[in-house]
Amino acid sequence: MFRSITLSSAFLFLAGTGSAQDIGGAAVGFGLSSFGAYASASYEVAPKLRLRGIVTGLPSFEFDDEGEETGSDITFDGSFGGVAALADYHPYAGSFRVSGGLFFSNSSLDGNGQGFEAEDGTSYDNARVDGSLRFEEEIAPMLAIGYVTGGERSWGFESEIGLIGVGGVEVTLDGTSGDPTVDTQFQEDLEEVEADAQEMGDMLVVYPWLSIGVSYRF
Repeated sequence: MFRSITLSSAFLFLAGTGSAQDIGGAAVGFGLSSFGAYASASYEVAPKLRLRGIVTGLPSFEFDDEGEETGSDITFDGSFGGVAALADYHPYAGSFRVSGGLFFSNSSLDGNGQGFEAEDGTSYDNARVDGSLRFEEEIAPMLAIGYVTGGERSWGFESEIGLIGVGGVEVTLDGTSGDPTVDTQFQEDLEEVEADAQEMGDMLVVYPWLSIGVSYRF
């Protein structure tokens, strides 16, 4: 019981502290998120309500994998991130906010490799395999709660936690065996690997949104 009272008191203290701060005017933010770096801009459009845009992610990247598990030497290239359009509601007209909107993903991972090993251990040394990963929902709903400090014409701290409904990860594999005599079996083995990978991708229905950074209010 004492612990519940303590937690309740702490929440009321934070809410009360946030209520004493003005949320008006334009603001910008910078920091790190679960996609990489981020930058944001927001503006109050009504009492307790702000509109906010976020750009977040990693720049285009490329890397190689020797593929000990798949039997392929693979080259990957892709991007990770997107743009969010959010409405921020400040129920106490202060620092605490509840946000909702849409996340427009530009996340993708494409790869191509030489050689392939099936799940039963069969090796196709001359095979050529192409693969790609995408979020199922490139335009996804986003919900979050956050806390931002700082007053007019000053720097502050901001943090946020939420979920993005990406709907899973779409996995695509395609390729050729390099040997017409085994091509039918190769395609069956490749489809089996694709199905197993897709089963894992379907489990990622939501992607976590986490961010921490600084903000400046004009």
